[in-house]
Amino acid sequence: MKEFKGILLIGEKSIFNELYRIITIAAQANEILKVMYQNASNVQLLHDKMRDIRTLEKKSDEIAFNLIEDITSGAVSPNIIDGLIESVRSADNILDVIFYLSRELARMSKVDTSNLSLQQLNEWTEIYTKILQLVDQALIRLRTMLSTSEVSNILQLRKEIESLEEEGDDIKDAAFDKLYYLAKELHFLQFSHYSEMLHKCDDLLDNSEDLADIIVSIITSILK
Repeated sequence: MKEFKGILLIGEKSIFNELYRIITIAAQANEILKVMYQNASNVQLLHDKMRDIRTLEKKSDEIAFNLIEDITSGAVSPNIIDGLIESVRSADNILDVIFYLSRELARMSKVDTSNLSLQQLNEWTEIYTKILQLVDQALIRLRTMLSTSEVSNILQLRKEIESLEEEGDDIKDAAFDKLYYLAKELHFLQFSHYSEMLHKCDDLLDNSEDLADIIVSIITSILK
């Protein structure tokens, strides 16, 4: 099976390495986000962890900005410029979504949730944690895709990310069934919050799958 790293230009290898850095930062931010979900009643911790994620998100933004400059300055083959720019934006967007989730968690910590039992609150925490654990697995596979040379491995990893995204869809759909069942017990703000968080957590898996598709597309272009 073909391998592609050996035919990359120096600039292209550097871009793959920097994309790897962004995904590593995303994995760190996702770990912090899981801690936030598991301590959703600790207002001070939530705000502290949100700031930690903000720092990581800014670091990702800086890397992404520099990468876009490198790509557009002619450091890569013309036929993959668009794909590389799209991959950088897609990778950086994962951090943006994680930071958005952290902000919403911190904001929601100030809302009275006494209408829900501790068991119900724990059930929601478990739902979000399950999706974020799938995100962990997707990010691991993205990093492997960016660091390996074997096309067969990359294609297999892309399929695995697709399966993780489908598993996340199943969790999200079941959670929405639960959400609508509980709708009469929830304040509108709570319903809106849980709904938005489900969509955004699922977006992390969608973005991971999108990035995997872009990586495969770039590699296909390189090997033509």
